[in-house]
Amino acid sequence: MKTTTAYRLESSLALTQSGFTILEAIITISIMGILAAVVTPTYMDMQNEAKLTVSEANVSQIKQAFINLYLKGLFESNLNVWPDEPAGNEMTEAWAASTVLFDGRTVNQLFQSSEIIYNPYGNPFLYFKLAATDTEEAGIRIVDPNTGISQSFRP
Repeated sequence: MKTTTAYRLESSLALTQSGFTILEAIITISIMGILAAVVTPTYMDMQNEAKLTVSEANVSQIKQAFINLYLKGLFESNLNVWPDEPAGNEMTEAWAASTVLFDGRTVNQLFQSSEIIYNPYGNPFLYFKLAATDTEEAGIRIVDPNTGISQSFRP
């Protein structure tokens, strides 16, 4: 047989909530919204910075491949090593696979993967052949059309 105290304890446990009130849910959703509003721009900035870093690295890698080509030509006494500019100056896969260099390789074969490198946005880099001047030899310029990053090489 239950005592009065036991009945009161049971009834107070039955009245205890087992979920969230609407106020708690609204506050939780509001805090999550504020956090999302603060974190999203930071995340987008980090993505853009990462793409810039990848673009800089890719432009440097392409430039280094052409420097190696120049050095090979220099050792073979051939200074006319720069390939012709592609249509629209875009370094596409088709251009890289069909452009034969002075040593019989294609532009693709300058790279370890034997494929031309594209920028982080999936677009081809731009390649410009720089004409010789009175004070400088002919060279090249590689440009990322999406980020504006560019590097030149003149021996």
